[in-house]
Amino acid sequence: MRKIKVGLVGYGYIGKVHSVGYSNIPIVIDNLDIEIEMSKVIRRKESIKEKNLWLSLGHEIEDLVNEGVEIADICTPNYLHRSQVEYLAKNGVNIYCEKPLGLNYEECTRLADITEEEDIINQVALVYRFMPAIAKARSFLLNNGLGDIINFRGHLFHGSYLNPKRPISWRLQRNKSGGGALVDLGIHIVDTVRFLLGEVESVKAETNTVFKERPNDDGGYSIVDVDDWGLVNLDMVDGAKGTIEVSKVSVNPLEVFNIEIYGTKGFIKITDKDFYEPNVFLFNKDNNLEKITIADFDPYSRYLNTIIPSPKMSLGSMIDMHLASQVNILNNISKNRIIFHETPTFSEGAKSQKIIDLAYQSEYKGGKQSNI
Repeated sequence: MRKIKVGLVGYGYIGKVHSVGYSNIPIVIDNLDIEIEMSKVIRRKESIKEKNLWLSLGHEIEDLVNEGVEIADICTPNYLHRSQVEYLAKNGVNIYCEKPLGLNYEECTRLADITEEEDIINQVALVYRFMPAIAKARSFLLNNGLGDIINFRGHLFHGSYLNPKRPISWRLQRNKSGGGALVDLGIHIVDTVRFLLGEVESVKAETNTVFKERPNDDGGYSIVDVDDWGLVNLDMVDGAKGTIEVSKVSVNPLEVFNIEIYGTKGFIKITDKDFYEPNVFLFNKDNNLEKITIADFDPYSRYLNTIIPSPKMSLGSMIDMHLASQVNILNNISKNRIIFHETPTFSEGAKSQKIIDLAYQSEYKGGKQSNI
């Protein structure tokens, strides 16, 4: 059994999510020929001494290199990713990085190039690629199951910033986050659209900042210079057209995530409420829509079934996707190669980031089209 020493950088909300993943992989994933050592966690707040599930605690990223970890998991604010990835890559450490990889496309491309030059196994936490329903739908679409794609629409809604009293943070400051809802949520759904339907040709977008200031630590208010909501129109290379909508101030208890795809042969709906199976409807011989079940005939989809918790062992859909994503990069490190090209590498993360950048360019130009 191969032992892999893991180091974690950052222990905010998402760092805790990743920690839950690593600690539960041995319990919920069978036949994994890897022993995970949760070696060291790096926490910037020196007043905090707890190492929680990790074997040791450090305060500087250099501690991970000194510890000899084989993979560093970066869960820090977006503006720190570039310097941390550059340092770790140049010291030969494989890297798993939270999305977005960088503040913009140029930064993401630079990080993708560095990790390639240093021969570093890398992956971005674009975790919707590890949702079984999406993997199955992709296989079906690649085999022309839906015919020619006509149009699509999708949304990803959170209500986490609906409270106007929620204080200002780095996420609400463009120079530290790179953007608002389009960056934080849009990167997920843009990457999913690319994963399912191929590359984008042109982009139009509009955004809105609902709460234009937030309370700060000084007892006053600070300006919010990122978007709470965004709507993006996408023209795909193959001719399909669609929209994606994201929001951090919209509560939808029925569907947080949804993608609908319309083709000449029928319709597919993917939702967080049907995590394991896409809803597929095809025209029958009488030209009526009939719901069908699609099989796992795609190698990646079958592989995903081995690295994601079964329904009986589920930790919740979001944790499950993160956990499967973590298992995937551990498998890649174990084999010293990217096993499945469906892996969201830094290069793939940069391609999705480019769409986000073009969406902001369009918004700045009053919603005019931005071409790839």
